[in-house]
Amino acid sequence: MTRLLHVVTLTAIWLALWSDMSTANVLSGVLLACAIGLFFGTWRTGTVVVRPLDAARFALYFVAKLVQATVTVARAVIAPRHRVHTGIVAVPLRGCSDAVATLIADAISLTPGTLTLELRRRPLTLFVHALDVRDVEQVQADVRRLEVLALKAFGPPAALSGLDVDDTTSWECT
Repeated sequence: MTRLLHVVTLTAIWLALWSDMSTANVLSGVLLACAIGLFFGTWRTGTVVVRPLDAARFALYFVAKLVQATVTVARAVIAPRHRVHTGIVAVPLRGCSDAVATLIADAISLTPGTLTLELRRRPLTLFVHALDVRDVEQVQADVRRLEVLALKAFGPPAALSGLDVDDTTSWECT
């Protein structure tokens, strides 16, 4: 059932991109969706969990950080006298799933002034380039908070058991 749902979803996206529901587009969409599933194994991953309230918290936090980062970048561009402290920060991640790690990496890359450079598997570490690194611990804390919110919104139940308290600023695992 999951494979069928993936093929239908990918085909729908394909048809939306073409904005024409011709027979050729439907058939090519189904073939492409099957090929993507076969070659890239999109349905081999675990189940996706979505907790709507926590997903809303994640989205609100992301939007707030997006606005804050946009102001920081704009200030650096408008006032070149403002000293910019760029740097690369390594942030160890908890044992989150590939989907959650990708979400965190994408959210960081979408934020102005930051860029995900690398995600290492062993140990699970995210390398982030930041435009304004005055305090390495603060950059790590921001990424960790994003990770905690992502885990609460989309993480598997096992990942939630690793959170000590219901405080998104906490980092220590049990």
